[in-house]
Amino acid sequence: SGHPFAVGNTACCIPLQELSKFGAIEDIVVPDNVCEHLLGNVYVKYGDYDSAERALKKLQGRYYGGRLLLPEYTPVTDYGVAKCRQHEEGGCSRGGLCNFLHIKKVSKSLKRELLREYCRKNKKQRHA
Repeated sequence: SGHPFAVGNTACCIPLQELSKFGAIEDIVVPDNVCEHLLGNVYVKYGDYDSAERALKKLQGRYYGGRLLLPEYTPVTDYGVAKCRQHEEGGCSRGGLCNFLHIKKVSKSLKRELLREYCRKNKKQRHA
């Protein structure tokens, strides 16, 4: 199974193509919460440890949109358990301040595009 890590401090401004340079992405989770410990985080799950490690090292100390990225591994491996069931069912009584994930939708077509781009780049590198 994949190796997830979190990229904090408004990492939403990172082009997704940049994240796909490090390896095949299994999942991307973008919380819609406004509580301090979730605001601006993006969770990226890579297919293997080496890809996650490359991303972690290459993004450490970098700036995007004038903001410092603070990537780190996350203990959350199953986002299904971490997401807010009330929000999924149409309305959470705590709103954006909920401590469970209110996940923004990342389209399947975008995820497929990222995987295709990674495979294309990887194929070029092997044949170079």
